[in-house]
Amino acid sequence: MNVFKNLALLLVVISFSSLKAQDFRAIDSILQLQIQKHNTAGAVGLIIKDGVVLYDKAFGVSNLAQKTPMTPQSIFRIASQTKAIVSVACLQLVERGLIQLDEPIQNYFPAFKNQKVVSGTPEQMVLVPLQRPITIRDLLTHQSGISSSDEYPKYAALFKKFNLDKSLNNNFKTLAIEVEQIAQMPLMHQPGDRFSYGLSTNVIGALIEKVSGLSLEVYLKKNIFDPLQMKDTYFYLPKNKASRLVELYYKSSDTTLATVDPAVFDANYPLQQNSSYFSAIGGLVSTTHDYAKFLSCLLNGGTVKNKKILSKNLIDSLTTNQLGTKTFIFGGFPSLNNFGLGVGLTSNKGQVVNQASVGSYFWGGAFNTAYMVDPTRKLITVFFFQRTPFALSSVLSSLEKATIKILDQK
Repeated sequence: MNVFKNLALLLVVISFSSLKAQDFRAIDSILQLQIQKHNTAGAVGLIIKDGVVLYDKAFGVSNLAQKTPMTPQSIFRIASQTKAIVSVACLQLVERGLIQLDEPIQNYFPAFKNQKVVSGTPEQMVLVPLQRPITIRDLLTHQSGISSSDEYPKYAALFKKFNLDKSLNNNFKTLAIEVEQIAQMPLMHQPGDRFSYGLSTNVIGALIEKVSGLSLEVYLKKNIFDPLQMKDTYFYLPKNKASRLVELYYKSSDTTLATVDPAVFDANYPLQQNSSYFSAIGGLVSTTHDYAKFLSCLLNGGTVKNKKILSKNLIDSLTTNQLGTKTFIFGGFPSLNNFGLGVGLTSNKGQVVNQASVGSYFWGGAFNTAYMVDPTRKLITVFFFQRTPFALSSVLSSLEKATIKILDQK
């Protein structure tokens, strides 16, 4: 018996050693180059394959003034990476039979019954009736017609009129109050007509609060963060973890990174205390390790250590194209890829971006963070920078592409 135990242990050691033998210096170089070019003050990268951590490194500093070294425990504003977590939370309610994907949102927020749709030009705008109600599926796939001034700059004045012109809006006391305002504003198009990125996920967040009877913060902690032991993921950081929050910078010159003027954008929103507003579209902060726990759960069919977060059937729905022949449009540019119930999906055409397998799922955050899960390769990558605007998307894709190239080498 001891012989078999020793042999099994030896095989594990050999397997682990062969995985560790992969040469990830190309990843080091890409991350270090961004610091040398003053594109970022620091960066963290995490690569997991077949459940084994192959790469876990931090570079640079998290705070230039204090010269605080970046570490894998540094906490980042993950912005739109919040959406995948909130989408899974919504699907938990579907699984429990509390809501249905094709149910009208007006069943829960009656103000949406009277919503109108924009037609014509901003100069000669006409409001027309809804052709059909917005559904929960529309919200998860960003086909509701609820969008943002970033996606429709010609209608910026309209978004401003309704106080919906800021992506991480803390002008509302709660999500429910914001959703009442969203229901008053005309839609940018008829539900189901196209993908329009914006505030749809905040309506999902308010729906979770209404159906569960819990704040979004408490619901996520109880149903996702605690079961997955995600101990560093929050809307608002505890005081004893505030020092780990990475500073947010913008590039003010070729060689200078500067902090963002609070009058332009309050980068310290995760440090607020006693707030009752939880931005479902992008309010969470997290670490690469914590976010990888969430992704590992999805890759593992929704169960980790005998704790089921979501059924495999609903994860399959999450990661199945919901747009048909349409694609998602981001910043006015159509993508080569597809979109599921809250995540981007690699298509045949989209493989050119990073060489991920068809059906891989991904997304990023406005402050230059990104995740990618390749189920075929059993691969997870998480790369975090922290700067504004979202100018490093090609760098993030190159990191994923370089990872796949390294791992595919025999």
